[in-house]
Amino acid sequence: MRITSEKLDETIQRNAEIERQVEEHIAYIEKRLIKWRALPIEEQALEILKEHNLIEIPIPDKDWGGAIRKFPNQKILPIINTAQPRLYQYFIYWHEIYHLTEREEMNRHEEDYEISTEFDLNERKADYFASQMIFGHHDLYDYFYSLKHDDFLTKVAHCMKSFKAPYKAVLIQLYQIAKKSHNEKLQEQIKLYFDKPQEWATIFQEQALDDSLIKPSLILNLGPIKKAINDTIAKHPDVELYQDNLKVVEEWEEKYNIVQKQLKERLNG
Repeated sequence: MRITSEKLDETIQRNAEIERQVEEHIAYIEKRLIKWRALPIEEQALEILKEHNLIEIPIPDKDWGGAIRKFPNQKILPIINTAQPRLYQYFIYWHEIYHLTEREEMNRHEEDYEISTEFDLNERKADYFASQMIFGHHDLYDYFYSLKHDDFLTKVAHCMKSFKAPYKAVLIQLYQIAKKSHNEKLQEQIKLYFDKPQEWATIFQEQALDDSLIKPSLILNLGPIKKAINDTIAKHPDVELYQDNLKVVEEWEEKYNIVQKQLKERLNG
């Protein structure tokens, strides 16, 4: 089931149960991030995904954030849906990285493993890991209360922009801190707005915030995986499996070129 306002307390309880495991995984990941420390947090994540031959394709599905695809030769690749708003893509970067770097988790899946909207423990670990990578080195709670705005949604929009995080990720993190701080008023506000869709484009524009963050990037990028496959074919020209892999990727590219064009036309009116 999806995370709703009714499930916020259960979500926070799950976070407490997995906190130690997630902290250990963050410590492991941070060793890999040393060479990219000068980059913004979302670009650090992007560099890790590129190490795994990241595939970026626009998929017109509001509930689908990404996947880990296993090819017939057992090569594992991350896929990001670039038809999602950029803020959500950045969150999915870290969600994917958790699954990519958690061997025990990956070994339990023989087929493709897709990011799900289901509330299960593995997904909660990946989501909590993603939120801690985004918010962990900064105090969202203090920042929220430092904002000189009276309107709750305006303050949330500024948090989304500053932390480059999606709406519900901001609210869940705020709710967790509010609960620890016994801030019942903030908890009530978060529950009041949690399930309500918002016109973020209007709010961002009214506040002169960068509204490209709440728009899709619609990037189509299959270059890294095509290069990797072609390099392998050059070494093993007689192996049909690699030719089959290349054919699959080329079919994706042809299909999503059309999808990308359609989505851009729709976005631009």
